[in-house]
Amino acid sequence: MMTWLKGITLMFGILSVFSGSILAVLGPGRKYDGYQVWRVVPSNAHQIKSLIRLETNFDGFDLLDFWREATPSSIGRPVDIMVPSSLRNNVHDILTSLDLDVTITIPDVGALVNGQMTEIQTRQVNEPVGTTALSDFDYARYHTYDEIQQWVSDIVSEYSDIASPFLLTTSYEGRPINGFRIRGRNSDASVTPPPAVWFEGGIHAREWISPATVMWFTGKLLQDYEDGDELAVNMFDNMDWYIVPSLNVDGYTYTWTNDRLWRKTRSDNFEGTNSGCVGTDPNRNFPFGWSGNGTSPFPCSNIYHGKSALSETEIDGVVEYLRSLKAGGQDFHVFMDWHSYGQYFLSPWSYSAYAPNPPDYDDMMLMGNAASDAIFDVHGTVFQSGSSIELLNEAAGSSKDWGYVPYDPTSKFKGGLGAKYSYTVELRDKGEYGFLLPENQIQPVGEEIYAGVRAIGDYILRELGFIV
Repeated sequence: MMTWLKGITLMFGILSVFSGSILAVLGPGRKYDGYQVWRVVPSNAHQIKSLIRLETNFDGFDLLDFWREATPSSIGRPVDIMVPSSLRNNVHDILTSLDLDVTITIPDVGALVNGQMTEIQTRQVNEPVGTTALSDFDYARYHTYDEIQQWVSDIVSEYSDIASPFLLTTSYEGRPINGFRIRGRNSDASVTPPPAVWFEGGIHAREWISPATVMWFTGKLLQDYEDGDELAVNMFDNMDWYIVPSLNVDGYTYTWTNDRLWRKTRSDNFEGTNSGCVGTDPNRNFPFGWSGNGTSPFPCSNIYHGKSALSETEIDGVVEYLRSLKAGGQDFHVFMDWHSYGQYFLSPWSYSAYAPNPPDYDDMMLMGNAASDAIFDVHGTVFQSGSSIELLNEAAGSSKDWGYVPYDPTSKFKGGLGAKYSYTVELRDKGEYGFLLPENQIQPVGEEIYAGVRAIGDYILRELGFIV
């Protein structure tokens, strides 16, 4: 047996030994003391295949967490792995046997988590949120599920003539997932609905910067509209904008109460899987390409694709709601799923590294580049545009692939939304903090993405002929 394969096999055995005791030690709140994030940069196909196997073919508790994954096209691109102290030596031996150099990007994940949560808890005591008035909402802090839902309600109340609420669905644990549609006062929807944009945040629970950013730029654009800003008026008068700031609400709540780095939903996987693990990766649960490359059949994996396509009520809710709008004549021009981290505008495809670029690839690059240029002009932050398989990972059953493929009225398991421009947007940063971006970065992220969204609006309005 090859050395690297022996090492991985040995590690799987060690993981299975540790898995039961780890949960007992962690108790009700998971601790990350001594965990580190390591970065390796594969330079050949053999290294990539080994890293993929390490992530996807492990049926055990999620002790290794790939923050940035390996794909067949990952040569020369960083792969980030969170490693517990108990496995450092073993994992290091495996990586060095593959001739991979290890760089420590986060030396103590636990210290970072504890510092962030302590700061938030202290602030909550000393600086309570205050009234529910929208004017008091602090966009430069992270907010709980309840606060986000209150923000949705306040937006609808404050802008009642242009913002209409909708209940997307109810989560596995019974939480409402609320959103709203923005349709400007001068919108002409008398015959057919206007072309539409769909923005969803928080599909991965630990990516707190996603809901925070969606709320930031939405609030700013609404104020622009009220102030008579020409571009904002054109954006909202000529298109419908659907906003869901937090989609994976159960997982998000869990990151505040139990495990700051929880990623998945909170559905149980007990029946039929012989697993004690909870949750499915919601961004592997869409029907297009479901259970393919970049997913795992093991319920304990962070990229577990679920028992079936649309097994997660949150994802089924997205598909059902958008299909109902399509059936009513609404044409979606843009679908965007806001994530972190990496600073990318990622277009289809993600279901296979060997898939040819989609027909609208060149146009998607033009719009992604327009947004990236606008973002750079604010704080000098560099975003890249490209397909997921070019720049980041394989992810069969992803939202953006489903958002792009043509609509099929016969079944929700066939086709997708048919949006010409469908993206996953990965926000800051490049790995210094990863999923633990400090609150002091919310404002600069919000400012630069606000500029990017305005560029997207301008691009679409020109393409559709609303402005010249």
